[in-house]
Parts: sequence; structure tokens; C-alpha cells
Amino acid sequence: MTRRDVAALAALAVLGLLVALPVATGGAGTVVALVVDVGALALTVLGIRRHRPVLPQAWGAVLALVLAATAATAGCLLTGPGTSWARWGVVAVQVVALALVPFVVRTLRQARVPGRRTWPDVVLTACAGALVVAQVLGMLHETGLGRDPAVLVGTAADIVLAIVLLRILTTRTGTAPATVLVLLAAGLLLAVAALVTARPDLLGGGGHVLHATQSLAVVLLAAAALHPSMRHVGTPCAGGALRGDGQRLLSVLPVFCTVPALWLLGSVHVLPDVAVEVVAPSGYVLACAGVGWAALAVRRAERSAERDPLTDLVNRRGLPGAAEDLRRRLHGRDLHLCLVDLDDFKQINDTRGHAVGDALLVEVSNRLRRAVGRHGVVSRTGGDEFIVVVWTAEDHHGGPADLVLEALDAPFEPDRLPYRVSASIGIAPLRAGVAFEEALVDADVAMYAAKQAGKGRALVYRPQLREKVLGALVVQQELRSLLLQGGRPEDVGELLVVHQPVVDLAGEGGPRVVGVEALVRWDHPRRGLLLPDRFLQHAEDAGLGARLDEHVTGRALRDLARWDAAGAGGLHLAVNLGIGSLHRRGTARWISELTARHGIDPGRVHLEITEHEELPDDPRIAASLREVVAAGFRLDLDDFGIGYTSLSYMRRFPVSTVKLDRSLTTLATGGDTALLEGIAALCRALDVQILAEGVEHADQVAPLRALGVRRAQGHLFGTAMPAADVPGFVRRTGRAGEEVLAG
Repeated sequence: MTRRDVAALAALAVLGLLVALPVATGGAGTVVALVVDVGALALTVLGIRRHRPVLPQAWGAVLALVLAATAATAGCLLTGPGTSWARWGVVAVQVVALALVPFVVRTLRQARVPGRRTWPDVVLTACAGALVVAQVLGMLHETGLGRDPAVLVGTAADIVLAIVLLRILTTRTGTAPATVLVLLAAGLLLAVAALVTARPDLLGGGGHVLHATQSLAVVLLAAAALHPSMRHVGTPCAGGALRGDGQRLLSVLPVFCTVPALWLLGSVHVLPDVAVEVVAPSGYVLACAGVGWAALAVRRAERSAERDPLTDLVNRRGLPGAAEDLRRRLHGRDLHLCLVDLDDFKQINDTRGHAVGDALLVEVSNRLRRAVGRHGVVSRTGGDEFIVVVWTAEDHHGGPADLVLEALDAPFEPDRLPYRVSASIGIAPLRAGVAFEEALVDADVAMYAAKQAGKGRALVYRPQLREKVLGALVVQQELRSLLLQGGRPEDVGELLVVHQPVVDLAGEGGPRVVGVEALVRWDHPRRGLLLPDRFLQHAEDAGLGARLDEHVTGRALRDLARWDAAGAGGLHLAVNLGIGSLHRRGTARWISELTARHGIDPGRVHLEITEHEELPDDPRIAASLREVVAAGFRLDLDDFGIGYTSLSYMRRFPVSTVKLDRSLTTLATGGDTALLEGIAALCRALDVQILAEGVEHADQVAPLRALGVRRAQGHLFGTAMPAADVPGFVRRTGRAGEEVLAG
């Protein structure tokens, strides 16, 4: 806070004290009010010059309002409260207040919330304004001033504007502080102007309260000018947002209190009595309007409870009723329930932001609605999951599955970048007499099976799918118990880590063991020894892939440390990283912690990513792998040649070794070596080493060595073995020296 801020706040504090003085100072109240007005005028000018508002016209009107109030006070002081000077000052306040209306309208120009209307606010405000105007006009009639049309119109306008401004403050939230102060001050000045217009005698000896109210209003305007948010007064960003229906309904309570308040003021003779024929009908109208709005608010609340706020589709709660309405419209025809789950939608949220993800969800909902038309209903049940209940004619090509897939086929462009969106769809018949929840469970089973079979496809429910899905869920639960809950081996078995030797082909004395690849097996108590292809995908689907990789890596590094202690040191270790570990943040950190715990040099550890498992083009994955390499680890590309992203991976990731799949290794003895020669030339150009997998015959070694393949593994050199057997195997077959490891 600068010194100027401190000085301004001190000046406002002094003015605040002065505002309270007119009530207690008798005849000197007008003098004090004039001093307050002049001080507030100076601070308003200071704030405008300092903050440079976006709309100087709005602050010109505010400054004119302070000037008009100051002129009215000066007129009362110099020529008396009933003179033309004082009356013209009040008229100036009214005119300038009207000049603020366009800026108020501009401030409140906000995007409307779908389904939220403001006309009940207008009706209630109009009823309250009419009631107060009727009271004041009745008062003017009794005092004899009601014969002057200017007085009647001016007073009514002041009252209505004051009520509208104060109502705005109670129906909006997040309004800028300076805007709140301006609206509140304008409302107070209009109320004072209305009273002075109706009763000029109030400015006489008993008008100290009016002087104090006016001084308070101009001090509020000065405070608004000094606040930093004054720069945006008159712009839409300063208007805040419309409150919810419940909050706005509660804010109407003061309006409902108008009728008893008027009766009370009349009974104590503060205001003249109001005829029953004026107050009672107005009160009835006000009560009816309030009850009507409450009914609308309840109806909208019930509707919103059955609607998704983002897409305005029915949600899970509203879907059964909507499906029944659809069945009645279609005269009882059989329907299909399609459970649509967007594939890999989380990646869009993570890489492009939730705003782009929300825009894509809205576009998906619009496409699905257009696809089903009058013959279906679409629901969003949360996240990236939709439910489509639809009828299709028997001759419709492909049925409901193609209807949904075709709707998602064209690329989406939520942020002007094309996205291909695929979905896994489970379909179940929704015939008459079938419970909706039962059909939904069947569709869920079919959708889960579609995800397991491969993304971007649809499956119709069959009883066999339930057995398959339930079996997968059992496997996932057993893995969760095994990895996270410490399940007993007799119940869920145990994970075993075995090691397959990796040999160097370039040695003069023949192939020598230079390392091992750690492989995981599941010794299941009922299913026997399970290979990775029986459970790895289940681990990834259950979100346990990263935890499994960490478990296997820790066990393998512990084995490597034991081999070093047993005299079989110098071996390198290769471990696999699944897609769960690649999506996990801090992969380099936890692997570094494990190597440090076991005293292993990171340069001896090769981390393998598999080529047949497509990785998304996610910058965070590439950054994570660069961190792994920067920490000293090697990065190998496994199963090279069996997918379609090999070259892309070599460009995107810092790969140091490619492992030829066994389908390519067999070409070494088949006479068709052109492909292998091309791969070898590419690797030399990129300074990437080659390791051949699946070497099973001795006649494969010489051709591979001629192509520059330096390392290999396969049954010819040794099968996967327990950790306890590795030191003896290395001693029997020989191991590489330091010159081999350095390469």
C-alpha cells in the first residue's frame, strides 16, 4: 500500500466521522454536510485520475452525481431549503442518476445460465415498487402536493429506480466492490431525492438525518472511486453473476415485508394512512407473484436434478423416465440401450485442459442427439460416459452400434485442432417388461468386454460375456490383494521374478553373458504358473500397472545386488515399463531411489518400453523418459518391428537400443536379409544398438553378427531362470569384461 493509499484511507475515516455529526450538531448540520460533500468530491476526482477507468463516461456521471448532491446541499445552506436553488439541486441529482442507467444495463449484460429466468424478479420488483409508489402518492395527495404532475412523476421515478438498484445488489454475486458502492450510493441519493421532492420541508430544521444520508452516499461514491476495481465500473466484467434461484428467492423476503411495514408506519403516523383498497390488492398481487416464483424455482430444481449441467442431457436419475416416455411415443416398440464410454478421454483433459474436454463433451452430446433424433434419448451419466436409448428399424444397416459410431466418426475440433474420438460401446436390448437397471448392467458388461477386446468397437450383450468379464474382475481383485493388501500366498499366490540371459555376440571366445532381462510370472494357487500375457493387461485395466512395475523392478535390483555380492558382478539388468508407469509422474525418481537403496549404478539398468503397445503422443511421457535417461538409465525399445510406430518412437524418445522381435530375427537364415540390412543401417545412422530376441538356432548367430547385431537373447543361450541360478550360469558360460559393458 502506497502513501497515497494511506492518505486516502485516512481522509475517508475522517469523512466517516463527519457523516455522523450532522445528526448531533443541530443547525450546523448543513455546514458539516457541505464540508463532507466537498471532501468526497475531491477524493472522487483523485480516484478517477489515479486509476484511469476503462469507461470514463461512467465516472463522469458519478462525478456529476457528487456535484449535484454538493450543489443541493449548498443551495440549502445559502438560500434556504425551500428555494429554487435547493430544488434545482435535487432535480440535478435525479437527472444524473437517470444518466447512470445505461451503464448499469451494460454492467449487467452477462451470459445467462441455461434455464434461469429473471422475469419473476422483475414482477416482484415491480409489485413492490408499485406498492411504495402508491403509498407515497397517497402521502402527496394528503399534503396537497399531489396536484403537481412533475412532483408525482419525479417521486415515482426516484422510488422505482432506487428499488431496482437495491434489488440488483441482492440478486447478483461476485459484483466488483466499486460497482456495489456506486449502486448503493445512487440508491440512497434517489431515496433522499424522492423524500425531498415530496416533502421539501424535511430539509429544514429537522432534516439532519437526510443530510447525513446524502453525505454517506457521496462518501460511498468517493470510496468507490478510490478502490482499484473502479476501472471496470460500467463494463460487463464488473457485474458479477446471477445468484441461484434459492438465494434470489430468499432475497425477496424484504419485498414481502413491504405491506406490513407500510401498515406499521401508518399506524404510528410516520406516514399517512393508506387506504385498504390500495394496500390490500397490492399485497395480494405481491403474495401471488412470490408463490408463483417459488413454484417455478421448485420446478426448475426438480428439472435440474434430472439434467446434466454441462450438456443439458438427462442424467442417470432422469433417464428411466425419459426412456419410458420414448417407449410410449413409439407405441411400445423394443429399444436398445447403448452404454458409450469414450476411449482415452483423460488424455485430452490432461494435455489440452478441462475447458477443451468440456467443449468436446458438449459436441459429442450434440452429435448423439442429432443421430438418434426423435427415435431415441441421450443421457450423460458422468465423466466421459453416455447412455443412448434408441429404436432402429430392422432394415437399418448395422443397427444402433453403427448409428453411434458414425456419429463419432468425423474429427472433433474443440480448440481448432482435430481430434479423433473413439468409443467402446456395450449394447443390451431394452424390451417391454425388462427392468431398466437390469438392461443397464448387461450393457455395462458388454462395454467392459468391448474395452478388453480393443477400443473403438461395440459388442452386444451375451451371457458368455458376463462370465468373461467377471473372470477378469476376479483377476483384478486378486492382483489388488497381492500388490496392495498383502494377500496370503495360499489365497492369491505370489509374483515370481525370473531372468533370461543376454549375451554379447562380438566376443572372440564366443557369446558371453553380459546381462539379464527380468520377467515376471504369477504362481497362482489354482491356475498354476501364469505368463505375463495372462495378467499384465488386467493389471493395467485395474490401475495397478505402475505398482506392478515397481514391485518387479525392486525384486530384480535386489537380485542384482546379491549377484554382485556372490562374485557375478558387472551384469546389466533390463526391466519392462508398462503404460501405467509411463503415465505416472516421477518415474525417474522412484527408479533412482530403488537403485540407490541397492547400491546399483543407474548405467547398468535398461528400461524397456514395448513397441506393440501404442503410446499417445503426450509431451509429458516424452519428458518423463528424458528424465529417466538424464538420471543415467538406458532406454530400450522392445518388440521392434511388430507394430506400426517403431520409427515414430525412435524419433520421439531417447532410445539407445532396439530389440528386434523374433519375427525379424528368423529372417537372418531365410535368405531375405534386405529388411534386416535396412534396419541395421538405420540404427547405425542413429547411433542405436541392436539386440536380437528369440535366437534359437546356432546358424542365426553368424548372419546377425555380420549385420552388426552385438547382443542377443533366446533359448539358444539360456531360458528364463530363478535368480538363485544366475551366478552359477554366468560362471559356467563366462561373462563380459568391462570393455563390453562400456559399450
